[in-house]
Amino acid sequence: MIGALIYPLLFLLVALICGNNLSACSGAIISGGVVDRKTGITIAVAGYIAGFLLEGNLLRTGLIALMPVQSEVLVVIALVVALIVFIAAHLVRIPQSFSITFAMAIIGISLAYGDVSDLHFVSYMIGFWVVSTVVVIFGVLASMRILRDSLIKANIWRSIRNIKLLLVVASFLTAFVLGANTIGFLFVAVEGITNSLYSEIIVLIAMVLGGFLLSSGELRTIGSDIIPVRYLNALVTQSASVIIVEMATVFSIPVSNTQVFTASLYGAGLGYKTRLIRKRPMFDIIIAWVLTALVSLILGFAATAFIYHL
Repeated sequence: MIGALIYPLLFLLVALICGNNLSACSGAIISGGVVDRKTGITIAVAGYIAGFLLEGNLLRTGLIALMPVQSEVLVVIALVVALIVFIAAHLVRIPQSFSITFAMAIIGISLAYGDVSDLHFVSYMIGFWVVSTVVVIFGVLASMRILRDSLIKANIWRSIRNIKLLLVVASFLTAFVLGANTIGFLFVAVEGITNSLYSEIIVLIAMVLGGFLLSSGELRTIGSDIIPVRYLNALVTQSASVIIVEMATVFSIPVSNTQVFTASLYGAGLGYKTRLIRKRPMFDIIIAWVLTALVSLILGFAATAFIYHL
């Protein structure tokens, strides 16, 4: 009976994730006037679907390492905890990473159930989260400086045209890696205890509906007031996100697009000599990530311990 909850929970989570992340995928090309809103959403949704279908299964090894024993009850606990933290963080406007939340909830569940997660993989995963954040910040900073100097010497209008084209590709790939990593991680968590065909159909429908119906928030262009630099900023930050998340996917590590994208934005901001970049917001975001991860771990552990030790 409890297994019947998995399908609606899966649908809701996928739809929310795809809707909330659409601005990070296509926000720049929509707000920047490269494409219209409908086209931008279509590009993102196509990316979600392609990433999920082509690489969604790559997260299977990571899931097994984090959750050696899978059952309907344990998976429902993980989904409910992830949903509660996701919605609570959204309501109080605390930035949070779904992949981190879901992974930590699973670790808490495994610890409480008595089948300890692969601690080597856990330390490897957390190390990747930390190192990738630092690498992205300084990598984007260096890339921005090099490319901005190149723009000064180039034909500005031709450069803008080329950057716009590349930005469309980057938007698709940003959605692609989210579909492969975040949505793929969710799917492999439920696939073994559900009808995989039904689950796959639900995921596909949720990605489409989430992209078109739950992305009505304001889409903003991220960058400076100078058009070529604004486009360049978005291109570099999205490209960095794609590279890191794709690397994580290949090694079966769940990682958050939000985390990587935020770090890349901070790195891009540091590249502007004329701007004062406040460090406090970045520290607040990091603290929020740590807190939501700990809350997810504790809730997953507590819920599992309560259910199995009544």
